[in-house]
Amino acid sequence: MGPNRAAGSDPLGEVEITEYGHESRDLSHSGTGIDLSVFGDEVSITVPYWPAGDDAAVVLDKVFALAAIVEKETGLTAYDPQVERPLRETPLQGATGLMSRITEDLRSRYGG
Repeated sequence: MGPNRAAGSDPLGEVEITEYGHESRDLSHSGTGIDLSVFGDEVSITVPYWPAGDDAAVVLDKVFALAAIVEKETGLTAYDPQVERPLRETPLQGATGLMSRITEDLRSRYGG
């Protein structure tokens, strides 16, 4: 199956959903780069390192809200492998600082 458009999918707004048969599907938000993938009984949420500061806070707030929805709907626990703990134990401010530092380091190394 090809890409589908879904409007009003909170907390992201308009997203693109791509289905790969019955095996998996991806939800992508072009404005933030957030990608949610479902494969079998696994769900992953990723976001690229491009926002910093207030922009990182906005993006990560959306990631945290999306993770809370996934937890509620699936019974799974969101886990952040970068800090090696459940996402609900990760303060938003700490995650924002980490993303900002990594983004700024990448920009200083590679430009952008």
